[in-house]
Amino acid sequence: MPKGVEKVKVNVKERVEDENCDLSLSELTEIPVREIASFKRVIFLDLSSNRLATLGRNFTTLTRLIKLDLSKNQIRFLPEDFGQLEHLRHLDLYDNCLEHLPLSFGRLRCLRYLDLKGNPLTPAWQKIVGCCSTLKDCQQAAKNTVNVCANYKYEIIERERLAAQMRQGSSSQIAGSGDGDASSTSNQSTKTNGGEISKKTGKSNKKSKSKKAGAASENELTIKPVNAGPIKSTINQKNNQKKKSTNSSNRRGWLRTLSGVAFSSLMTFLLLFMINVLIIYMIMFKNPDIADKLVEYIPHQYRDWILTKTEIFRLRVTDWISEFRTPPEEH
Repeated sequence: MPKGVEKVKVNVKERVEDENCDLSLSELTEIPVREIASFKRVIFLDLSSNRLATLGRNFTTLTRLIKLDLSKNQIRFLPEDFGQLEHLRHLDLYDNCLEHLPLSFGRLRCLRYLDLKGNPLTPAWQKIVGCCSTLKDCQQAAKNTVNVCANYKYEIIERERLAAQMRQGSSSQIAGSGDGDASSTSNQSTKTNGGEISKKTGKSNKKSKSKKAGAASENELTIKPVNAGPIKSTINQKNNQKKKSTNSSNRRGWLRTLSGVAFSSLMTFLLLFMINVLIIYMIMFKNPDIADKLVEYIPHQYRDWILTKTEIFRLRVTDWISEFRTPPEEH
């Protein structure tokens, strides 16, 4: 808190309503974090239009916040652990004094809205954030900022790791050079003794090498590779035969299904045709009363046409039956 500025006390309980805490226009110079944290249901916090220069040390303990409005203040920097507010989706920093953002923004994976208009951002940050003049711009600013901070943080960690490896390598080289000077003298003294020992060990090494070569030759005889040419050709032939058999079986299956469908459709057609003929014969020749009753259900505009057609059909059927019954001599 700057010198010469009195601390303004606010009754937070009166400003809390359901999930909202509205502390805007309160002339605050310091955020009452403890009082706000006591209300665990608060997820929307409005601190706009105050005289805040910093957020304080314990502000990032308010990890339940989803929407945070810090617009129209005098905030110059955000805490380095601001990324602990991982549930934050809406962040309004309009009209402040921010020049850059902390790299912990890369942890704000839920952030969908970020407004940084009216801040003296550096050219690099201004290029990342954009103009933030519309809702779409603010959404894009949130996405770009989170991605850039996350990637840049990983790059810094990788650089630090490589630098540490380089330091370890350089220190080991220095230690190796120091040891080399000390060991050079000891090597000279051991050369004379080593010559005598090498002569004795040479003979034993030759014998062991000959034994190993004999064993290796025996293994080579037992594990000789077989010509893979005829095996591959037989495998290919078997695969081709399997493919041909599967294709022929599929074709036969299709033909069987098509023939079965055609036969069943033909039989159903013939059966329906016979049933219709029997019904017409029974109605028109055996039960004229039923035919009269059926005619009553026919609409008037179609009745005459249907009656004429049925009468013609009846006459043709009777002629056909009479011709069929008469012997060929009378014809």
